[in-house]
Order: sequence, then C-alpha cells, then structure tokens
Amino acid sequence: MSVNAFLRQGFIPFEEGVLDQTARLTEVAPVLRERALAAAGAAGRPAQVTFIGIGASLAALTAPAAHLSARGIPSVRLNAAEAGPFDAGATLVALSQSGRSRETVDAMRAAPGRGLAVVNVTDSPMASAVDTVLTLGDLPDSLASTIGFTASAMAVSMLAEIWTDGEPSASWLTLGERLARFLTETAPLTEEIADRLSASSVVDLVAPADQYGAVEGGALLLREVARVPAASFETRQYLHGLMESTRPSALHIVLDGPDDGQIVRALGSLGRRIVELRTGAPVAHDERTQVVPIGTQGPLETPIFVAALLQRVALRSARARGIDPDEFLFLDTGTKLDDDE
Repeated sequence: MSVNAFLRQGFIPFEEGVLDQTARLTEVAPVLRERALAAAGAAGRPAQVTFIGIGASLAALTAPAAHLSARGIPSVRLNAAEAGPFDAGATLVALSQSGRSRETVDAMRAAPGRGLAVVNVTDSPMASAVDTVLTLGDLPDSLASTIGFTASAMAVSMLAEIWTDGEPSASWLTLGERLARFLTETAPLTEEIADRLSASSVVDLVAPADQYGAVEGGALLLREVARVPAASFETRQYLHGLMESTRPSALHIVLDGPDDGQIVRALGSLGRRIVELRTGAPVAHDERTQVVPIGTQGPLETPIFVAALLQRVALRSARARGIDPDEFLFLDTGTKLDDDE
C-alpha cells in the first residue's frame, strides 16, 4: 500500500492554486460544458441518482443532489465508505478528483449496471471502473484541493442541470470573473476572518441541508491547511443541542438557512464571534458578527464561492501561525489506490 501513484500526478503550491483559481475556472468552463453534455448524453436521463464520494468530493455533491431532487429526479449522496449494495437499475455518479480514492473506486467496481464518474486525473483506476467518464482534464491542483474542488463542483452541477434543463446554465461561463470580483470586494473581510480564525480554539461551520457540502468541505479545508479543529453541522440539527458547547474562544461560520437568523441571534446574545455568510438580507447583529454577502446566480454556485473565500482565509491563517499549507502530517493512510490495486 503506497501513495506513490497518487503523488506522481504532481501538485502545485496551495497559494498558487488559490491565486490562479478564478482565471482557470474561466478557461475550463466552456470545456467542461461540452464534456458534461457528452457525458450526460452517454448516460441518458436518470429516473433517480445516487452520488458517491468521500472527503472533499463528497462535499461537492450536496448541491447537485438537492438540485435534482427539487426538480423531480430523486437523488441522494452517499459516503463511499457506507455505500452499497446497489440496485441494478440505479444510476450511480461517482466523484473522485484523483480517481484513486479507495472507497469510491471499490464501491463502483462492486456496483452492477452502468456508472458515471467525474475525475480530474483521467488515467486513473476510477476511469476504468465505469462506463462513462467526465474528466476535468488533469488540471494542476494543490494537495489541499483548490481548482480540483471548485471545478468538480462546477462539472457535477452542469451535469445536474443538463438532466433537468437540457443544458448547463450560461452563468457558468462568467463564474470565474464574478468570483474574482467577489474575492476582491471581500478581501478586507477575509483578512479579519483569518485573524479571528487564528485566535480561535475551535470552529463550527453551519449550513442548511441543501448547502451542507459548503461547510463540510470548508471544515475539511480549515483542518488540512490551517490545522484548526473545525466541524460542520446542518442548520436544524445544530439547533437541537449542538450549539450548547459554544465558548468565547469559538468561531462560528454560519451560512443563512431555514432558521431565519435564529442561530446568529442566539449566539450573538452571548457575544460570540460570528461570520454570517449571507445569500439574502442579513439579520440584526452586533459588532462581533461579520457579514459576508454571497452574491451568486443560484444555489449551485454557492459552494464554490464559499470554498474560494475559505481557501483565502485558511491560507492567511496558516501563514500567520507558521504552518506550511503544502505539508500534510498524514499522507500514507491507505486511502489512495496504487497502480496494481
């Protein structure tokens, strides 16, 4: 068991991945559009979809699954380690950026019927385990994923839109430019959030069910890059007792949801440090609450905007605390397949 094959794909520095990401999303969007149309045509329109992934790839599947379910194609996403057995008629869509995630490849190899995989590394075990492949095209990515995550979220979202609307939204072609403007406009807030993160003992990230992947991926990123204890929670579940462990040294990052601001108001009444990621009108808050407007053109874009913001927060925090964002403490944990597996 080795990570040599995984590491052989090569990785760019995390800072380079963060800074170059918006321009690369602009470049890849039209290419992914054509590849998604081809993959969707080969797979056919599904009656229902089961998405499979693990780690950051699992997080990227939440919004597309919610999009399909809301439009008459029942869909779920499953942690690959818990997935299966599957019905022979199920449409399975796997996401593995490296194409080597052991649990995801094993699940697809054991599954009956047709499968579709979204990968970044084209020549990979995952690509040979399925009938249809939607590849990002071997995009240079960082070890703590930047473009690998955001382009994956874009590709799977395009696939979902084709199945519901016949083609991807034209807004994807301008996402890179709009994301660049958002990051420029929020740069001062990013620095403040990073400083708060560096001073926090723990971080809670909260989002509604249909956007849970945005904070699930965010918590993973903060753990990997800034090495801060971070955890993700669904909005309604958080209200059922999980927020009781709040403390003055905690940072709460909250994406607006069905609680109508109840979480922000409750934590604010205790003087807690809060970052409110807001897609609608902000709720009443005090000076300890930082509000970041997330101006997307639809819910499928929200995880990408949140990821790009938190990547910059994590990078600044890691620098401030003397942490190398490209150094992982644990690499060879058996999660990646080698060439002969």
